[in-house]
Amino acid sequence: MKRFTYIIFVIFTILMVHSSVQAQNTLGNSDDFSRIAIAPALHKTSADLPAGAGDVLLGKMKQMITLNGLSALNEHTLFIMYPEVMVISDETSPTAPPVYTLDLEVVFNLADRHTENVYASAVESLKGAGRSKTAAYKDAFKKINARGGKYKVMLEKGKEEIIEYYNTHCDLVISRSKSLASQKKHKEALALLNSVPPVSRECFDKANAVAEEIGRQMPESGTKIHGPVEPAGDIEPHTAAEEVNLGNNIYLKYKKGRNIGEKTFLYFDLINKNEGDYLFKMHSLRRTLMINEEGSEVKVNRIKIGSKESRNYIEATLIPDISTELVCEFPAVKEVKYIRFYIHENQFKFKNLPINP
Repeated sequence: MKRFTYIIFVIFTILMVHSSVQAQNTLGNSDDFSRIAIAPALHKTSADLPAGAGDVLLGKMKQMITLNGLSALNEHTLFIMYPEVMVISDETSPTAPPVYTLDLEVVFNLADRHTENVYASAVESLKGAGRSKTAAYKDAFKKINARGGKYKVMLEKGKEEIIEYYNTHCDLVISRSKSLASQKKHKEALALLNSVPPVSRECFDKANAVAEEIGRQMPESGTKIHGPVEPAGDIEPHTAAEEVNLGNNIYLKYKKGRNIGEKTFLYFDLINKNEGDYLFKMHSLRRTLMINEEGSEVKVNRIKIGSKESRNYIEATLIPDISTELVCEFPAVKEVKYIRFYIHENQFKFKNLPINP
């Protein structure tokens, strides 16, 4: 009887360990999905597309990615989605003015940017007509339903393949990032490391460690932003109630602060008041600090924007008129006398931010 009980205990333990490992390295919830980054891109096979038509196609791919809970970033990601456009028929009417009619087949591929190994695909047949060839292409591409079930299936399969890639090829990702850093391409290296999703926990931790190392090598520089901004000198801090213009029609507003265990979290809203999407970038995150109740400087642990988080460099696409959450994690404090951000080459401060215990 004792031996039977022992065998049952061993089997139960093995199952629990297996379940734990699976939970660390598979897609656990929708938040994990959103941290997988894919860049919509036009492939060399689409070189003959009219420029305006290509933009419509890029927009549709971005919709597919974001509607299925992933991050549609523009550059430096390991994985891309690209289309292959095949012309089945191309006709021009004898009327004046002529009408151009196209019968197309488009294959959407989810692939590794470097090897072009395709992990998932979906095919769409389209027809378009217009007074010009460009108009006919645009008409066809506008008919793509980004919410279509075929794209959901493609991206679901792609998510699992991407996680498996990070679980089995993490050393290659680390090696590529170090190679980029050695070429002084620090931003590209950090963007690659930041694209590793937290659901692939072991690779995520390795990537963060290397990102810290590369971040220390990164020169303190950035691209100036345009529009009304605060002066970079000794500025008067903003209050918790103010909505602050960061430039380029992007605004920052404090929401709340919370103490959880040994950490303090400060929550802000980033608001894009432009008509289109905006790629927001923060360099030198490690220069973000607060002054606590004792008047001491406390450096930030990490910053999260939307679903992306880092200690060094971060970028996120801000959607018009939709608030994107920015979260700063610090060691626990009782009071925030003020917090200082560096956004590109400009400095922003907030004072006396309330914290809920």
